[in-house]
Amino acid sequence: MNWYYDLGGQRQGPVPEAELDRLLAAGTINVNTLVWSEGMANWTPLREARPTGSAAPATTPAAVPEGWVRCTATGRYFPPSQIVYLDGKAYSAEAKAGIVQGVIQGGELPDNDESLRTGPAWEQRAQLGFSKAIWETIKAVLMDPSRTFETMKRAGGIGTPLGFFFVAVVVCVVFSALYGVLFQGVILSIAPAETRQQMAVMAGAGAFFHLIRSVFLAVLLVVISFIGSGILHLVLMMLSGARQKFETSYRTFCYTMGAGLSLSVIPMCGVLIGLIWGLVGLCIGLAKTQGIETGRSVGAVLISVVVGCLVCCTLYMLLVGVIIAGVAGMSGGFK
Repeated sequence: MNWYYDLGGQRQGPVPEAELDRLLAAGTINVNTLVWSEGMANWTPLREARPTGSAAPATTPAAVPEGWVRCTATGRYFPPSQIVYLDGKAYSAEAKAGIVQGVIQGGELPDNDESLRTGPAWEQRAQLGFSKAIWETIKAVLMDPSRTFETMKRAGGIGTPLGFFFVAVVVCVVFSALYGVLFQGVILSIAPAETRQQMAVMAGAGAFFHLIRSVFLAVLLVVISFIGSGILHLVLMMLSGARQKFETSYRTFCYTMGAGLSLSVIPMCGVLIGLIWGLVGLCIGLAKTQGIETGRSVGAVLISVVVGCLVCCTLYMLLVGVIIAGVAGMSGGFK
């Protein structure tokens, strides 16, 4: 079996098990290093992925003594006597200079936890394959959002999460169009014979309408991903909950709402179920990726939904007003 492993935030490998043992004994990696192998849904600490093989002898440099604590700034382990807790995070005396510098320059405590964030599976689609990566990501977001967003990469560009969201959008519009055509087919099959031909012509026009609507809906949903996450991040800033950049909020939005859209494969109520579950996942995801309380993330999501609805209603009324004004102008021109 071949393994990939994380080293300084970079994926390394593949290496065979013998080489993984050598790296463990040499201290290059340790039992908390994230690893991945074929068949695994997510990157997992070595001690969990290979509990028997990862238990190195106590004499090896990789072994972490019982009770030692991981320093948030350096990623190394220290005895409790050398650890202090600031803002709920553990720091070693060795990291003192970096802590002081970080507070002076950025007003924040240093954090080295990004090296542990490598998920979800869609981020490793080159190794997993397209279909397996998207399936594992959807399953993880829907079934275990807390763990999924604890390990989600908070940076790395918006292209990857946008790609996942777009695939989910395509699935949504395809199944929506398919169910629409099937419904028309059922209506046509039970229609009286004398009206069946006329209804067949109408069904053909309806199929073309579904195609146009699907393309428009796909573009609209992609645009909404930027507008929605933008509103969400602004609300987070207002609530002092934007601990990370807009990119983090956008990535969280794409993975949660994309997984929710995948539920559109369920007839009739799939879209509604997906929307509700997507919003629930977004509340959980923001708390984990932004590092804030769940209550604050719930508030941000609810306020964003209200603002979004108000914006949509305003745009709708403006559109109706323009149409009415145009029709009135045309009527006046005929007089």
